[in-house]
Amino acid sequence: MTTAAPTAVPRTLTLKQALAEVVEVGGRVVVDVGCGDGALVRHLAGLGATVTGIEISDGQLARARAAEPVDGAGYAVGSGEALPMADGSTDVVVYSNSFHHLPLAVMAPSLAEAARVLKPGGRLVVVEPVADGAYFAVTRRLDDETVVRAAAHDTLRRPPPELEPVDETVYHTVMRYRDADHLLTHMVAVDPDRRARLPAVEAEMRDGFAAAARWTDGMAEFDQPMRRMVFVRR
Repeated sequence: MTTAAPTAVPRTLTLKQALAEVVEVGGRVVVDVGCGDGALVRHLAGLGATVTGIEISDGQLARARAAEPVDGAGYAVGSGEALPMADGSTDVVVYSNSFHHLPLAVMAPSLAEAARVLKPGGRLVVVEPVADGAYFAVTRRLDDETVVRAAAHDTLRRPPPELEPVDETVYHTVMRYRDADHLLTHMVAVDPDRRARLPAVEAEMRDGFAAAARWTDGMAEFDQPMRRMVFVRR
């Protein structure tokens, strides 16, 4: 009788740990595309990087610019397919939970644009949520991203020739919220278009939150599978 090999269980990592495993940012020039509230920009700047957070409008950058300034952290308006950086000027380009928010038509051009701004040997790191897990089961009621996440992964599996794939790792992260209000506020802040859809599904989301939450030290926790993909500029 043969015994099946055990199935590997993905590790649990934070975003900071997932990035630290594959890139050293101290003294480097970094671009965070789709930077949201700028938390990652400020973290990387605190590690000694010069970081520019990119969002598509000044309005989208309002939360990031309102935060306490950190030396080495800055922000600029731009988009994945049109980054406001010179050719070969950047050591690291990061997409954290943002690549699947790009319009489908600009996903491939955005990879080419990352290659354009990277120095030879520079790295593109893309961290994306997988359409699975307890957290996704709750949030898909408001915004089912199954199709766009699959399209993003398909695009990332076919990078331009200037980008060499060097890593694809699936891991788990833990999403933490004080309560359902905290989750809903976060989701609308990330994408204001969700606000109009929320009333129709809010009760269902609150029920799902209560059923799926794992409470630890007063915080509701949800497991979320993540995929990290790393490319090196040839």
